This record gives sequence, structure tokens and C-alpha cells, in this order.
Amino acid sequence: MIPTPNQNESENDFVSRCMDNEIMKAEYSDEVQRYAVCITQFAPQKVSFDWDGTASTKKGKELVQSYIDKGANVYIITARSKKAGISINGIDASHIIATGSNKAKVEKIKELGITLHYDNNKDVINELGNIGKLFSNK
Repeated sequence: MIPTPNQNESENDFVSRCMDNEIMKAEYSDEVQRYAVCITQFAPQKVSFDWDGTASTKKGKELVQSYIDKGANVYIITARSKKAGISINGIDASHIIATGSNKAKVEKIKELGITLHYDNNKDVINELGNIGKLFSNK
């Protein structure tokens, strides 16, 4: 299993620990490749959430918070035309984006280089392919 950064662990400390990990040495014997994997693992994920029916729910807010706690760059990207009334502690207002349509939402997600997007709209998930994850509030 690839190591994950500890909270408040510096990049140098994490990469050093990752490079010395016995499992990583066995799986990535080439040091350059192992270094690339470790650096990629340290980089924060860019994760986005739809608002209505997703991040606006109790389960959604807990999921958002778990990504914030892991150090991910978290966005709320909604098809609403205005972002009024949308806020979650720990998400900068500039990371809350109202696009006005699902088509524009998908384009914005791709433009920002989001690595994972949660949405309750199957059409949006289908458009996003492997970065889309269908959210269920059950």
C-alpha cells in the first residue's frame, strides 16, 4: 500500500518516509519511478462536490469535511446560477462556483483539473467518466 502523508508532515519528510518504505521499494525498485509516485501521493487532491442533494446533505457535509481534513483542495461546483446560500466551513469562497448549467459545470470541473467529483446527477457523472462518483444520500 502506498503511504499517505500524515497531517502537518512536510513534503521532504513524507517523500523520505515514502522512499524508504519496504513495500514501495519492492513495488517500485527504480528510484526515479518510486520518487515520482511519492511526489504524486503528496500532492493534494482536487475534489469537487455538487451542492444540491450532495454537499448540502448531512452525509455530504461529512464527506466534504473528511477531504478538507486530508488536505485536499475542495470545491463546490453547482449548476445553480448563483452561489447565494452555499457555504461550508473550510472552503474558501473562491472555491464555490455557480455555473448556471450542468454542461458548464462539467466544463468547469475539467478546466480546473479536478481529480474527483461527487454528484447526485447520473448524467453529470457519465460526462465526467472515471473522475465522477455518483453520490447517494442513503
